[in-house]
Amino acid sequence: MDTPASWSPSIDWTRFAQGAVSDHMWHAFLDLVSLCHCVEHWREAMSNAEKQYFEGKLRSSISIAENKNKMNVVVDLAEKTIEEMTRMAPKNEDEPDFKLCHAVVAAVKGMPYKFAQRGYRCLALDAFDAAQLTNSDPIIISKRWRENAGYSVPFP
Repeated sequence: MDTPASWSPSIDWTRFAQGAVSDHMWHAFLDLVSLCHCVEHWREAMSNAEKQYFEGKLRSSISIAENKNKMNVVVDLAEKTIEEMTRMAPKNEDEPDFKLCHAVVAAVKGMPYKFAQRGYRCLALDAFDAAQLTNSDPIIISKRWRENAGYSVPFP
């Protein structure tokens, strides 16, 4: 996926295995992973600009606003991708597509909003094998993603 806002993550997609997930759901998931990397990139860029501004090393707050705008564009795209995944997810809880979608929603949307605009960091993954979805609870997978992202916030 070509991500917006002049930055694109370098992700080794060979570390991702589709398993039994449908092509359409898998590609949406990979798009989301890429977008989540972008959200975190622009969040860090904004944070660094804020730090420099308050330390007096940056004379204008324009850089902060530009980074925030870029991050917000990517957040909107990530939200739309999650909505798309939710629409295409089957109703059968045993389906890999359902489990992947459920894990994504639980990881990202299950975060209290004050925690870094939800849990996009949870899905800035470097690897994922969809075979984990077989005989596994999606909540456990989302909990693992959250823990790996450094969140210790319990599910609401």
